[in-house]
Amino acid sequence: MKLAIVMAALATLLAGAPSVAEAADLTLTMSSRGSGGSLAIAVYRDAESFRRNERPVATRTVPRAGALTTVVIPGLAPGRYAVAAFHDTDANGRLSLWPIGLPKEAYGFSRDARGRFGPPSFAEAAFDLPASGATQAFALR
Repeated sequence: MKLAIVMAALATLLAGAPSVAEAADLTLTMSSRGSGGSLAIAVYRDAESFRRNERPVATRTVPRAGALTTVVIPGLAPGRYAVAAFHDTDANGRLSLWPIGLPKEAYGFSRDARGRFGPPSFAEAAFDLPASGATQAFALR
């Protein structure tokens, strides 16, 4: 009787836990022209976080591997995402700007989205990540 209760409780707990099948891998391939430095990457799940550049669901800083750098971000829940990245050539951890506010370092967004007078909207950069995973390739300009 006790074993049956413990097994039923365990089954209930496991039913609510996310399974490995619900975690997807996002593979990013980014092209960049500059040399050295690292690539700073942020993955966003919603428009507000993307617009404010706050609360990304995943971040990575990786050494630039050459003209093409590939990064795998594992374990994301399937859904809609947008990615922002920049080439941190001066290793200060942030996108460096000219005095007039224009970026000094190359930057880019998923789906090669380009904004007018600022970053693109979440809708322009967003893509669907299925449970099987996805690949996004874009350029840092």
